[in-house]
Amino acid sequence: MHTALGGQILITSGVYGSPQILMLSGIGPSAELKKHGISIVHELNGIGENYQDHPVAFMTYEGPKESKVDWVVPRFRLIIRKNPISEAANFHINMRPPTEVTGLKRMMPISAHLLEQRNRGRVFLQSADPHEQVGIDSRMLEHPEDLKAMVEAMEFIDELVRQPQIKEYYGPMIQPGPGEEWGAFARKTYDSYHHGVGTCKMGPASDNMAVVDQRLRVHGMQNLWVGDASIMPVVSRANTNLTSIMIGERLADFVQEIA
Repeated sequence: MHTALGGQILITSGVYGSPQILMLSGIGPSAELKKHGISIVHELNGIGENYQDHPVAFMTYEGPKESKVDWVVPRFRLIIRKNPISEAANFHINMRPPTEVTGLKRMMPISAHLLEQRNRGRVFLQSADPHEQVGIDSRMLEHPEDLKAMVEAMEFIDELVRQPQIKEYYGPMIQPGPGEEWGAFARKTYDSYHHGVGTCKMGPASDNMAVVDQRLRVHGMQNLWVGDASIMPVVSRANTNLTSIMIGERLADFVQEIA
């Protein structure tokens, strides 16, 4: 264990690491800290809460019977917007690389990526050991509207692969299996797009679940800042990489202003 002292403490350990560091330091929900025997320095109920990500569901079809030089074409990524009035997309459709395993049929997977999550999960300590990873309760696809949206994305995929321009690349569906309910399949097999956000969300001090203010300072603390994807109140409808870079740049600006 090492101790580092500084005039300004900047935490940029991401959606999982930042809330863990804060809670291990005694900053977070009192019940969570007491459970692990951590002395409470400052109670902030929102730390570790408000977790969001982009759920992903995979569908797999039989590939063409014979290999072709261009059999990975057409390769596509679609951004689908259901509401023509809204500028925001609802889901991504990604064609995945074809898979060929000896003894099995060629497979053509496609994934549906939901770009909003109505449910909110949480990240929590599993012990007071800083080397033990946090637990994650994503609550993905548990909200009826989230599950409905994912099934609609899967239905779009099934219609898409039947279009004349690409149907030669896609044979019968392998997964979900015959007669399998698509919502149940998505709940059972979903993955993450690895765009987690929200566990130290930005908001005014009047918001009981807010962790940092508009200048990324931790509420109720001095000289303590968080600057990564964990401060995003809502997951962006795109890759979170650029937004995270912007947050880091703004954190640098804010700290330089008081240097």
